[in-house]
Amino acid sequence: MSCQTTPMPASRRSGGGRAAAGRRVDAGRAWQSRGGRAMWQDMFTADEGFMRRAVRFLAAALLVLCAAVPAWADPATLERMLRLGDLFEVLRDEARDYGSDLESELFPQAGGAGWQAEVGAIHAPERVQPLFHARFAASLAGVDTVPMTAFYASDLGRRVVGLELAARVALLDDAVEEAALAAVEEAAAADDPRLAAVTQFIDAADLIEPNVIGGMNANLAFYRSLAQGGVFPYEVTEADMLSDIWMQEPEVRAEMEAWMTAYLFLAYQPLSDAELAAYTAFSASEPGQRLTRALFDGFGAMFEDVSREMGRAAAARMVGQTL
Repeated sequence: MSCQTTPMPASRRSGGGRAAAGRRVDAGRAWQSRGGRAMWQDMFTADEGFMRRAVRFLAAALLVLCAAVPAWADPATLERMLRLGDLFEVLRDEARDYGSDLESELFPQAGGAGWQAEVGAIHAPERVQPLFHARFAASLAGVDTVPMTAFYASDLGRRVVGLELAARVALLDDAVEEAALAAVEEAAAADDPRLAAVTQFIDAADLIEPNVIGGMNANLAFYRSLAQGGVFPYEVTEADMLSDIWMQEPEVRAEMEAWMTAYLFLAYQPLSDAELAAYTAFSASEPGQRLTRALFDGFGAMFEDVSREMGRAAAARMVGQTL
């Protein structure tokens, strides 16, 4: 796996399917609010742009850009070589965009500069990086990193890192993202074999299921904080929340699959068929899967914490807005 882990409070991680470790979301009974609509739909009658930005934030956030690392590296050194410090700075900037969407949807009269400052503080690198490190280090305890580092020290490994980084930065532009999504549609209509190869890579690296479950876990953390903050005028049970979260699963999955495919289809265009096949083989290997799981573990813990704090902060604004 090219360290393309992915993330927001709505989309991903830890694993059903192949990567079952860490799965926590459980299905609940179908539940509706007093008005007959799902509570989450009542609160987030999110237009397509809101959902897309949410999924993009979570996905982009967990897209880790790998670099060659020495075989003797401890987790902290590995994190530095993965450029996680730079990544967390980017995540804070992306979170501000996501925070603006939350403000618009949930408390348009109670946000402003104070809300943006709060969002920035919740996502401050010095706050979130230790959260990531604790779980990432635990997941890699006793793991042989030599095969991982050997791949990323190779010419192909270094090239992939650059391509992934360039594509990720490019996709922060909404116009580029729309063009990438359109390119996938055109490729599908033309039965482009490169699209089939990218889809095979996504399957081999097991990128969708962990992202979907992780996003739902993050959503649940956000939702719990809203309930604890007194946002709802009636009792909301854990079963109610779980049911609502699972009602979102098809939409979250569809958005994640579309974004991930567009991202990787764009990123890997310069690779030859043989290079992409070699990369797919590494991602499907035990070392590739172990690194993927460690990254998902670290970012899963971090994003659940961030989502919980964002829910608390949003609840305070929403309750204050109604007073």
